[in-house]
Amino acid sequence: MKKILIIYYLLLVTYCLYAAEPATITGDKMKMLQKGDILEFIGNVKLVQQNLTISCDKMKSNEKTGMVEGYGNITVKYSSGTENTYAWGDTAEYNKNSGSGIFTGNIKVKRILRDTTDSLDLTCDKLEVFEFGDRFHAITNVRITQPYTVATSSEAFYDHKTKEIFLTGGPPKIIMTDEKGHSEYSGDKIAIVTDKEIITVIGNVKTRMVLK
Repeated sequence: MKKILIIYYLLLVTYCLYAAEPATITGDKMKMLQKGDILEFIGNVKLVQQNLTISCDKMKSNEKTGMVEGYGNITVKYSSGTENTYAWGDTAEYNKNSGSGIFTGNIKVKRILRDTTDSLDLTCDKLEVFEFGDRFHAITNVRITQPYTVATSSEAFYDHKTKEIFLTGGPPKIIMTDEKGHSEYSGDKIAIVTDKEIITVIGNVKTRMVLK
């Protein structure tokens, strides 16, 4: 019995240490619907939770399920350390309890490193967010643009903590351009370590070089 109580206590402590910080929602106007189960925010709406901020024109928050729906001028900002990542889309669904969400419609993502001119731009049809913005999953028609480099694939996974991008499906392809010409590389999977500029192509590797 003592062992069970000790294990329960350890699990409880672990949960308290890693539980999500509560989300804060602000706006110009708020309506309480369905006896307060649904909160509707209108005008300059902003949800802030941990490193993630979601801004939009209108937002509905289900206080029972933790689900949030955003509409109009969706902007997502992830800020941590020396990195700011922004995403824009038409609609947003986000779960305040799990820190995960789906953003659809004209998705654009831009990552900016502070104190540097380096940036990363991404477009896709759908964007999934996990762990309060620590991880992104881009789906369908993925295109990533960096200085002198363009990568395309069906899917891309990005981890803010490790600064790694994994491209899969399509198959993934990366084109690198300089004053001498451009080189094309494709394979089953492409891994990019963005802060170290390391690119690894894995499986069925194909290369093509075009000189000016």
